[in-house]
Amino acid sequence: MSKSLGFSPDTTADIVLNYSMFKRSDGKSVGENLKSLFSVLKIMPVSSAECERGLSQMNLYHSAARNRLLVNSVSDLLMIGINGPPLCHWNAQKYVVSWLKSGRHGAPEKATGVPRKDVLISHSSKLFAI
Repeated sequence: MSKSLGFSPDTTADIVLNYSMFKRSDGKSVGENLKSLFSVLKIMPVSSAECERGLSQMNLYHSAARNRLLVNSVSDLLMIGINGPPLCHWNAQKYVVSWLKSGRHGAPEKATGVPRKDVLISHSSKLFAI
């Protein structure tokens, strides 16, 4: 297991020695090699449940209706979905207000800009109309 975690045999022996000193001192003495093992273990998943949650989140964001999202956008949405607070605790009002103050428009507003002109069909084009 020490090889899969990236520790050499000498470092592994030092970790075992550090752990025995850690247990004898009731957790007061932590050696450097043991600290490095603790930092590696903090990022190791305990089970595959976290991976399954991430896959479920990805399936929510990358669906048939939203398949045009860029990889960066899906990645950002996943980061928020997995690590962010629950939506019931998130106050979106300040973000919506800043969005509208910056000149962007909300969904219920009418489109702005130059209105489109009707295209007049020429006489020769009418020959090919169905």
